[in-house]
Amino acid sequence: MGTTSAAMGPGCLIKVTTSPVGGAGLATIAYVVSEQDADRAVNIIKSKIARPADAVVAVSRVSEELLNALGVAPGDFTRADGRPS
Repeated sequence: MGTTSAAMGPGCLIKVTTSPVGGAGLATIAYVVSEQDADRAVNIIKSKIARPADAVVAVSRVSEELLNALGVAPGDFTRADGRPS
């Protein structure tokens, strides 16, 4: 396979709580981030997709096998529900 899985390692599950544009209440979206360090994983989501008012927190670790199955490259992320970001 073309993946460098030995260098990847585990990743993080990151939760973003946001207020939908024009909607009421809060929405929660989970992201799988291919970054071992939880603080760095949070910063990836904050800098690439979250809005300033969103609450972004690390929830748990995810396995390297899950990252490989989802095709998440090192330093990248995907929505946990499979929907486009």
